[in-house]
Amino acid sequence: MRPHLLIPLAPLLAFAESAHALRCGNALVTEGMTRHEVRKRCGDPDDASVRYETVYRRNHRHESVAIEIEIEEWFYDFDSNRLDRRLIFVNGRLHEEEVAR
Repeated sequence: MRPHLLIPLAPLLAFAESAHALRCGNALVTEGMTRHEVRKRCGDPDDASVRYETVYRRNHRHESVAIEIEIEEWFYDFDSNRLDRRLIFVNGRLHEEEVAR
């Protein structure tokens, strides 16, 4: 491919990351947001569930330490023109957004 053909695409590549953000009206929801911030932008989810998992991490002395984390999943059932979404919060912060199946 010739380099001069890539120049018009450069501005689009800068916004490629934000293309995966969930849009609620005019507001964007991105990873790292709190549940409060997401609820403020998108409203209450259509369904939600909470579970707790124990993960093991090493501390500064290389000892294995058990840590309990909270995982909360929110489901938004959008109209027929948009795909439903599942938002996954870890300890109150948005960790991942995916298409709900």
